[in-house]
Amino acid sequence: MDKLNSLSYAFHYRDLDSVKHYANVAINLSDNYPDGKAEAFNNLAFVHIIRMQYDQADSLLRQIPLLTDNHIELLVAYVQQMRLCQRRSHNREFYDFRMKALQSLARIEEDTEMLDERQKHRLSYAKSEMSLITSTYYYYVGLERQSIQAMDEISVDLESDTAQYLNYLYNIGAGGVINQGTQDDINEKEIVYLTRCYELAKEGQYTFFMANSLEGLAEHHLDEYYAPALADSALILFCQYGDVYQIAGAYRTLASCYWAHQDYEQALLYLEKALSDSTINQAPDLVASICEQLSVVYAAINNKRNSDLNRNRYLDLQEQTRQDRSLEARAGQLEYQLSQLNDLLIVLCIVIGFVATLVCVLYYRRLLRHRRNNYVEDEEIVNEIEEIQEQIDIATLHCENEQRALVEHRAKISLVNSITPLIDRILYAIKSPNDHIDIDSITYVNELTEQIEKDNDVLTNWIKLHQGDLNLHIESFPLQEIFNIVAKSEMGFNMKHVQLNIVPTNATVKADKILTVFMLNTLADNARKFTREGDVVSIYSEESDDYVEISIKDTGIGMDENTAAHIFEHKIEGGHGYGLVNCKGIIEKYRKTSKIFNVCTISCESSKGEGSRFYFRLPKGVVKMLSRSLSLLSFVIASLIPLNVSAMTPIEQASIYADSAYFCNINGDYEKALTFANLGRQKINEQYLKICAQGKDTLMEYADNAVIPEILWLHDSIDINYNVILDIRNESAVAALALHDWTLYHYNNRIYTLLFKELSADATLDDYCRKIQQSQSNKQIAIILLVILLFSIIVVIVWHVIVKLNNSAQRQNSIREQLKMKEDELNRIRYEEGNLYVTNAVLDNCLSSLKHETMYYPGRIRQLLNDGDLKSLIDTVAYYREIYGILSEHANKQANEHSTRLSECDHEILANELQLKMLFDLLRKVFSGQIETINYVPRDNRYIACQVNLKQVSITDEELKNLFAPSIEHIPLLICKQIVRDLGNITNLHSCGIWAERKDDKVIINVIFPRVCKTSK
Repeated sequence: MDKLNSLSYAFHYRDLDSVKHYANVAINLSDNYPDGKAEAFNNLAFVHIIRMQYDQADSLLRQIPLLTDNHIELLVAYVQQMRLCQRRSHNREFYDFRMKALQSLARIEEDTEMLDERQKHRLSYAKSEMSLITSTYYYYVGLERQSIQAMDEISVDLESDTAQYLNYLYNIGAGGVINQGTQDDINEKEIVYLTRCYELAKEGQYTFFMANSLEGLAEHHLDEYYAPALADSALILFCQYGDVYQIAGAYRTLASCYWAHQDYEQALLYLEKALSDSTINQAPDLVASICEQLSVVYAAINNKRNSDLNRNRYLDLQEQTRQDRSLEARAGQLEYQLSQLNDLLIVLCIVIGFVATLVCVLYYRRLLRHRRNNYVEDEEIVNEIEEIQEQIDIATLHCENEQRALVEHRAKISLVNSITPLIDRILYAIKSPNDHIDIDSITYVNELTEQIEKDNDVLTNWIKLHQGDLNLHIESFPLQEIFNIVAKSEMGFNMKHVQLNIVPTNATVKADKILTVFMLNTLADNARKFTREGDVVSIYSEESDDYVEISIKDTGIGMDENTAAHIFEHKIEGGHGYGLVNCKGIIEKYRKTSKIFNVCTISCESSKGEGSRFYFRLPKGVVKMLSRSLSLLSFVIASLIPLNVSAMTPIEQASIYADSAYFCNINGDYEKALTFANLGRQKINEQYLKICAQGKDTLMEYADNAVIPEILWLHDSIDINYNVILDIRNESAVAALALHDWTLYHYNNRIYTLLFKELSADATLDDYCRKIQQSQSNKQIAIILLVILLFSIIVVIVWHVIVKLNNSAQRQNSIREQLKMKEDELNRIRYEEGNLYVTNAVLDNCLSSLKHETMYYPGRIRQLLNDGDLKSLIDTVAYYREIYGILSEHANKQANEHSTRLSECDHEILANELQLKMLFDLLRKVFSGQIETINYVPRDNRYIACQVNLKQVSITDEELKNLFAPSIEHIPLLICKQIVRDLGNITNLHSCGIWAERKDDKVIINVIFPRVCKTSK
């Protein structure tokens, strides 16, 4: 038994399968040897921890105290529980198990001389492992000094256990332990430790530490050309070893290497691979670090939306895993409570004896009423759940329709993009150094214009196919709700020193709420842009019998009568005017929907130098019962309260600057956000110098030294509102991220993270747990006394009441939980549907504008070509190219606002399940009854080849060649092509494609899909 367990331990960091094998054999032979079985359980739990099978590891470790009273194995079990808690960010439980480990260690040290050599070796392992895990835990919760102290507790004779010595070398080389000297000196010392770790690990074939040391070396040489190779070698070794946690970490390190080399696409790919295995969600700190890197990479490729999503997830994980002192009773309060507890128990025994009898009587009467009420209440909730489920089904159907419409819009935009190179070729062909064009060029230009006209015809007919198909979500709602939302943008007006005046209204309109918000925001923002400092923008409404007229009036620069008369026409100048065009398009869609919307109109009144009034009309709605949220109203009231800045303290002013930086980031004005953050930092320094007149450790916008003033202030107990500092550093990091100022971002993000952990970390939590245990012991005594006193009086009645009430409460809680989950799901689907709906509405207008603005140009070009008017021809083509480029760029930008979520589908295909179904539905529709078989064959680790075999298809080779070329007959196939193209772009696997070919007199549709990447067994 001992030999088997020793073999299992010897393979800990070499081969997990061998560890598991010898541990299982030992368990099978351990019927009469509980100590040996406990040791085997510890070895087996180690395997489960490495493979992130945390529940199985926890189950094994909790059985060990039931198997044996051997305190060495108990100590090892508690230490492994500490590792589990550290990985899972279970802070409170970590200290509980650490306390148990210390108690076991104290018992062992009372009889150290009685231990044999093998037991001493196990004890040495347990003590060193405990120090290493404690140091790692303190490092991640921000207690740097305690982390270093834990490492210092490790004995220098650790070299007798090679695995633990390698663990010690790696933990020092990984960073955070050496803190003396310059940063270059520290890096040099850490590299020495990592190199030593690698050499010893390679000599002893310790795969785990070979991989860890290579990864650490890669992190120390990110800028070097060989860093990716080191990280890739580490990844291969981790995959070979089977450590799921470290595999994700290696992908993260690879991403860091490629980010340092500015290969952002590769960095993004590896970060997505790091998150592809959902098992790592059990380790919040690891997921948080990956999300933080994803935020930076997305920022580097100007994907602001995904950058913000990942940074918010990173901040949320920091919040979830924090140690918050305010959540625990403080030690001083505990001591006071303990001194009063005994007196309270005496009083409670007397009071509870009297109260318990009264409560039992009241509970019994309440139980009778409860039974009568439960049936009615449960039935109402169940009916509500069924009603919400119906709404979910409808909303899901709408959402899927919107997603299909977005895919079709992207296919149209791809056709639009294919015309741009043709225009460029025309422009190149007609730019002749002479005053005339040769015959070949004329022929070439005519061919190009014919092709453009063909593509335009396809696009025009395609748009007509679905003209008016857009689903409007019509409902009656109070107009004040929309006014409240627009009021949130008041900060943007204040920053320009323009007054926003919103007149309250009781009007109710019948329209699409989301599109109404879009129109009002667009017109209000337009008014803000064309007003001067000191001007006023007013938003108000006027009711008539049939409609409500909503006006946005400003005292700005205004415009002449001719400009005002044509302001809503499809004329775009310099990229401006899309919002007004879209507003006009929305009104037109309303008018086509129903006669009730005949009152809808949009117009403008303006005078040069006096301002403008834009207004639109919506039909009056039916007033419903009010059950509206007051949160937006409270925000508006709070925002309208005048501020007396001169009477504020520097910290209060800094808080306002932090809020201003936040709103600037929300509005995309990142330079101004940094300006406000710097002003806030200056105010905090002003407060610091009031407290420490001779202080030199002031906050800096950026510094390259290792000293962080905020941390020094915290350690020196400087009385400053550190939450304001956190806000300023966070907003500075967000702005720097958007501006691609990586140095400034990393500086501010590092300070934010360290300060956040310092503020939330509780250095006295160890002490606190001991006192909690003492308090719990006293409470147990009190409970026993109370149970003895009350048992004979209330046992029968209380038991009956508790069982009945608990069953009822559990049933109701379960039903209410179902109701809440359904409501959350409905809100999520409606939110996604709303976003897609607005995008599709705007894309409809974009494509319509593009069609109307550009369709006559090819004919005009041909006419000028035939007339030989070279100068007019060049001017016309150049203008055609400019306006076509502006319109298509806007359409592309709008279409790419929404990212497509991919998941594993059948046959290991990585795709969006709805789009994949859409693709095959379209193929079945086009080739109705002609699909014979569909075969799936893996091409390699990255692609899946799909072959759709058709039967009885009569088609020429020329038709087969042009099957996926633009034509009105091939629109469904163009959508299929777009779906596959999107998959290739999202996954960066550009060999994805779809085409048709003939083999053995059979027509085959070939589709190449991306394949799911497997990162763990």
